[in-house]
Amino acid sequence: MIKIIFISSFLILLIIGWQESNPAEPVNYDKDIPVWLKQIIVVMTEDQDYYGTKVYRYEWNGKFIYHIMIPISSCAYCEVYDQEGNKITFENDSAFEEFMKNRMNETLIWEREK
Repeated sequence: MIKIIFISSFLILLIIGWQESNPAEPVNYDKDIPVWLKQIIVVMTEDQDYYGTKVYRYEWNGKFIYHIMIPISSCAYCEVYDQEGNKITFENDSAFEEFMKNRMNETLIWEREK
């Protein structure tokens, strides 16, 4: 009986965690992605140097933040933008770590096809 309660509790927690990490509605590229970001994505689509690049949207400090992750040199070329298209420059490593720790609702909105 205790095993059944333990397994049931585990499954319930797993389902709740999955629901919180997966938004109910997917991103509509045409409607939800800002024009300035679409322009960057067009460039990355046409340029071979962006192989493997991904663009994620997060919520951070009550706003959408867009994180362009370029998998060269362990994110040496990554860029973070606010929802208006202003590039965010982190003052130091701890400021970037704060962003990484407190960002929420990760959504992959674009990935460079191989």
